[in-house]
Amino acid sequence: MNALSPVILSADNPVLKSLMALQSARGIRRQGRCLAAGAKLLAELAGAPASRPLAWILTPGLRPPPGRPGPAPSIVLSPERFHAVNIFGTPGPLAVVPAPELPAFDPQAPWPDGMTLFLPFSDPENVGGAIRAAAGLGAARVVLLREAACPYLPKAVRSSAGTLWKIRLEQGPALARLEAPAEHPLWALDMGGTPLDRLRPPAVLGLVAGQEGQGLPEPLKARCRRVSIPMANGVESLNAAASVAVALWAWRRPAGP
Repeated sequence: MNALSPVILSADNPVLKSLMALQSARGIRRQGRCLAAGAKLLAELAGAPASRPLAWILTPGLRPPPGRPGPAPSIVLSPERFHAVNIFGTPGPLAVVPAPELPAFDPQAPWPDGMTLFLPFSDPENVGGAIRAAAGLGAARVVLLREAACPYLPKAVRSSAGTLWKIRLEQGPALARLEAPAEHPLWALDMGGTPLDRLRPPAVLGLVAGQEGQGLPEPLKARCRRVSIPMANGVESLNAAASVAVALWAWRRPAGP
């Protein structure tokens, strides 16, 4: 396939420019697609219709992963241009995959049973890691608040391990403006809250994480039940994605005495 595809050498090539734009949230939103890399991840994405590659990005010495037939074309870059696109730093081919626009969160619409996780994380690695935890621990959906990094940025895609396409994602309001109907309680992670191991979560629940380093705005604290993760050895808190993972695990466990 490479022999039939011209090698892109110029930094001014429009195809290359469109690929470079996928390193930014703006470019991802405009094109409705994103980059992915890694043999295991690409195999998973290629096997699911919602994430099937739209194009393979190669160098003259690379081929698409074996056993992945389909209509996706190959884009062949010189090693220098491939290195510029490959922000992942991984060996092997890259893929261009769908990055669908997220539906808007409607607090008044029926909520799914289980956990709705609200994320304001500005670090894309934390966004991807938290989405991975939510998918793996059985959350119903993830609502990305206005402060959150784009979940389709390369660092988020990598840390999510492909779970972006396995859980319901929605776009929500700013953290300070988040509200929920009275019948759907909001719990907020906060160091001064009730330890999670003392609580029995309801069947339908919203869990709100604070921003990295800033926590929760005071008006939101007043609208939520504050909950905390019991810590030891003088450690005050975990990092953002780890806190979400622990809280999701506590939600799944039976309540303590």
